[in-house]
Amino acid sequence: MEGMVFKVRQGKSKSARVGNYFSQLKLNKKFLLMYVFAVILPLVITDALLFGKVYSTERNNQANDRRNAAEAYAKYMKDLLEYDSTVGTAIDLNKDLNTFIDTKYDIPYSYYNSYFFTVSYSYFSTLSDINQDRIVIYSSNDTMLSGHYFHNIVEAYDEQWFKNFINTGVNEAAYAYYDADPVVRTTDRNRFIYVRRMNNSRTSQYRKIITIEHKLSRITGELAEIPVNCTLYLCCGDYVIYSNKEAAPDYETIANRAAHDPYSTTLNLDMYDNTFTVFAFTEDPVILNVMRDNLPITFLLIILTLIVPILIMKALERSITERISILSKAFGEGDQEYFQPIKEINGTDEISDLMHNYNRIVDINNELTNTIYKDKLREQENDLARKNAELLALQSQINPHFLFNALESIRMHSILKGENETAEMVQRLAVMERQNVEWREDAVTIEEEEGFIDAYLQLQSYRFGDRISFDIDIDEDCKKVLIPKLTLVTFVENACVHGIESKASQGWIFVRVNRTEKDLVIEVEDTGDGMEEEDVKVLQEKMNNVTIDMIREAKHVGILNACLRIKMMFKDKAKFTIESEKGIGMSVIIQIPEDMIKTAD
Repeated sequence: MEGMVFKVRQGKSKSARVGNYFSQLKLNKKFLLMYVFAVILPLVITDALLFGKVYSTERNNQANDRRNAAEAYAKYMKDLLEYDSTVGTAIDLNKDLNTFIDTKYDIPYSYYNSYFFTVSYSYFSTLSDINQDRIVIYSSNDTMLSGHYFHNIVEAYDEQWFKNFINTGVNEAAYAYYDADPVVRTTDRNRFIYVRRMNNSRTSQYRKIITIEHKLSRITGELAEIPVNCTLYLCCGDYVIYSNKEAAPDYETIANRAAHDPYSTTLNLDMYDNTFTVFAFTEDPVILNVMRDNLPITFLLIILTLIVPILIMKALERSITERISILSKAFGEGDQEYFQPIKEINGTDEISDLMHNYNRIVDINNELTNTIYKDKLREQENDLARKNAELLALQSQINPHFLFNALESIRMHSILKGENETAEMVQRLAVMERQNVEWREDAVTIEEEEGFIDAYLQLQSYRFGDRISFDIDIDEDCKKVLIPKLTLVTFVENACVHGIESKASQGWIFVRVNRTEKDLVIEVEDTGDGMEEEDVKVLQEKMNNVTIDMIREAKHVGILNACLRIKMMFKDKAKFTIESEKGIGMSVIIQIPEDMIKTAD
C-alpha cells in the first residue's frame, strides 16, 4: 500500500512540474505549442515519412543507375582487353610468324621476300585490320627492317609503356597515358596500348613484344554510344581515359569527390597489371527538383496546412493576449519613478477587471512614491551641500600653498641678485594670485591652465636660473577640455620642488597633453632626482584611492588635493600612473576616459 501511495505521489509530482512549466509560458507561446504539436508536427512527420520514402527510393534508383553504368563501362574495357589478349595469343601461337621473326637475314632482299610471304599468306594481316588501330611487333633481331608491322626493339626503349612493361616483368599489360614527348610524332598524344611478350617459341634467341595500340577517339566514341543517365569517368591508374562530360577534371579531384560524395559509385577492374576504375556520379537532391516541378501544388499545401491555420490561431490569440500584453507593458514601465495607468480599457471580461484593478493600484503606488521621492530629494540635496563644503575646504587649502612657494621664490631671488628684477617677479606673482583667488568656478580649460603653468615656471626660472628649463606641448584638440583649476600646476610645482630643486645639475620639466582613441592623456615629467620604487608604489596607491579623510591626515596635501578634485570631476574614472627611476627623473601620467571629457563652449 505504501508503495502505491509513493507511486501516486511521484506521478502527481511529475504532473505538478509539467503544470508549473506550462504556467510559466506566455499565452502566445501556449497557443503556438498547441498548434505546433497538434497540427504542424503530425503533418511534418507524415510528410517527412512520405518524402523520406520517395527520397530513399530515388536514391536506390540512382545507385542502381550508377552501378549499371559503371558495369557497362567496365564490361566494355574487359571485352576490349580480352579481345586484344585473344589476338595477341593468336599471333604468339603463329609458327610461321615466329619463324619469320627468329630468322637471321643476310641481305635486306631476303627479309623483304620473307616479309611479303608471311604477311600476305597468313592471317596476321587479317588480325591486324579487325577493330585494332595498330599492331606492332618489336624484336631484338637486328637483321629485320623496321616497317609497318615490325620494328626493332631499340626503337621502343624511350617509350613510356616499354619502360613500365620491362620493369614489371609481367607477360601482359595495358597502359593509358598522355605522351608528352612521343618517339613517333603524332597529332594524338593520348595513348592506350596492350602489350604482350611472345614466349611461345622456346628456342628463340630474340626478345619479342606484341603491342596493340588503339586510338582513344575510337574508344571514347564507342563509350559515348552506351546509354547512361549519370556522370561517368573511366580511368586507367591515375589517367582519365574518358568522361561523358565535355571537360574532365584530373584524377585526384575525381577520386576526392568519390571519397566524400554519397551519390557516387566506384568500380575497379584489375586486368593486365593495371587497375581500370569507373567513377559514376549523380546529383542530389531530386526531391527538390520534383517540388520545383509542382510548385502550384506545393504552395497550395503550404497555404492550407500552415498559413490558414496560423492566421486563424493568431485571430483567436489576439482577442486574449492583446490586452494582457498592454497590462504586461504597463507593469514593465514600473522601472521608472512612477507607474503609468492604462488609458483605454476595452471589454467587460476578467482581463478588463484586472486592468481596472491595476489602475487603482497605480494610483495608490504613485501617491506613496511621491512621498518617498521628496524624502530622497532632500537627502540628495544634503549630500550635495556636504560635497560642496568639502570642495571649498579643498580649494581653501590650495590658496596659501601656492602663495607661500611664490613668495619664497621672490625671497631667494632678492637674496641672490638684489632688487633689479623684483617688479617682473611681482608681475608673475600677480598672474598666479589672480588665478588663485578667483574661485567662482572650479573648472577651467587646459588652455587657461597652460597660461598659469607658464607664469609659474617663468617665476621659477628667476629662482633656479639656468638650472631649470621647460617645454609645454598641448595638442590643439585638447586646449578646450575642462579640468579642475590649479590641478596641473600642482604636479608642475611638485616637479620643481621635489625634482629640480634637489638636483644640482640642469633639469627639465615637460608638460604634454594629447588624446588617444580612448583617453585624454596628461603627462608631467621632470629630469630631477626621481623616487625609489617602494615610494612610487605608495604614492601611486594614494593618488588612485585618495579621500577627504586621507587629505586631512596628510602633511603635504598638494598632489593628493589635485588628484581628489580630478577624480571628483570625472566621477572616479581618472587613472594616475607614476614612472620613476632614482637619479634619472619622474613622470606622472593622468588618463581620463574620452566619454567623461567635457569641453568649453
